[in-house]
Amino acid sequence: MLTKEKQTQKFYWLKYEISAIQSLIQNSPGIDQFVFCYFFPETDQPAKPLLLIAYGYMATSNQYSSYFDKLEVYNNSALDLSGPIIMSNNIISLADILLLINTPDENGDKPDYLVFIPNVNRGHVFYDIKRFKRIDTGDVELLHNNDTGPIFTNPSPPATISVH
Repeated sequence: MLTKEKQTQKFYWLKYEISAIQSLIQNSPGIDQFVFCYFFPETDQPAKPLLLIAYGYMATSNQYSSYFDKLEVYNNSALDLSGPIIMSNNIISLADILLLINTPDENGDKPDYLVFIPNVNRGHVFYDIKRFKRIDTGDVELLHNNDTGPIFTNPSPPATISVH
């Protein structure tokens, strides 16, 4: 008897350079939120990678920035998911982005880049975010301050991630 193999989709860990984040902020006057949309690049890879594109959203003018960034695959790490899953835009507030990029760790170090790690809650795909700094011996994760806790994206609308 043949068994059916479930169809899966590969969600890569994605890297977002701090310099690119700062450029998006500078090129998006009045930015309130970062909006991460799924992007399917032209590819001949059998894994059919889904990536993210970051836009700025300006609530006062109800506009998205024309400036955007494509996040890059990080260390070829991925999460294979089978359905049912809901892939909606993911958002993170400017305030949370600024906390991630400007808050030093216990040694006074700030990150060089962020890594978005896919996860699922109530069927919605969202991303945990880790901070990394480049050092001579290899990149090191900068831990969050215990007061702020982990920061992750919110798939919205209509989902809200209240339990992690």
